[in-house]
Amino acid sequence: MKVVEVPASITCFFTPERGGDACKTGSYGVGIVLKSGARAEFTPSDSFRIEFKCCTVETVEAGIEILRSMGGVKPGTLKLKPNYPVGCGFGMSAALTLSALLSISDLPVLKVADIAHRAEVESSTGLGDVVTQLYGGVVCRLNAACPSCAIIKKLNLLNELEVLILGRLDTEEALKEYDFSSGIKHLKEFLRKPTVENLFYHSKAFAEESGVIEEVKDVIEAVESTGGLASMVMLGKAVFAVNGFSALKEFGEPLRVKVDKHGLI
Repeated sequence: MKVVEVPASITCFFTPERGGDACKTGSYGVGIVLKSGARAEFTPSDSFRIEFKCCTVETVEAGIEILRSMGGVKPGTLKLKPNYPVGCGFGMSAALTLSALLSISDLPVLKVADIAHRAEVESSTGLGDVVTQLYGGVVCRLNAACPSCAIIKKLNLLNELEVLILGRLDTEEALKEYDFSSGIKHLKEFLRKPTVENLFYHSKAFAEESGVIEEVKDVIEAVESTGGLASMVMLGKAVFAVNGFSALKEFGEPLRVKVDKHGLI
């Protein structure tokens, strides 16, 4: 049996950009990588099948089809387990797809990551999560591209976050409804002074400018009223914070999560 674990990720701010193909499509922005995202277990057998009790993830199936067209799928049983809910902004479609493809293929990590990125783009489930999860820490995506063409700056700013998950947001619908063009501006300004405080400042400002913050505005204000820092997870009805655990408890059941500083490469 081959076991592969891939970290989760949250996006603080971003600007999408679509090119002529998947490798020239992605997003500028900043993301944070979290430990224990998704797990894949692959046991060789005579036929191929997927065991995934949560729900159907279109991106995983798209990635497997791309890999199959390259002759790279081995027969066996693939078991998938996400450690965060799918569709809430924690990069689960990317993490599940990446873990699945790495477990059933012997191709190099970067090659598999490009396939997972293409599956994300074609399924409209993400534009930068695969790149972020590869590197770990706080990842600044300086171009919109597939993993093998990505230009990134990696920062070591955080050890732990508090997160509160309230519900799902549909990525494809959100990209149509809201304006995320200011993300590239916030990326440039954040890089001039890359501190934790500045990360939260630009993340919150981006959420306000895009209009999507109304989903969680009360939660963020509650954290700030107690001296903590908080902003909205892109794209999910969720909040990430530091020094805000007690305030988050007023709205649900928050989690303390470790930042994965290593990623996969």
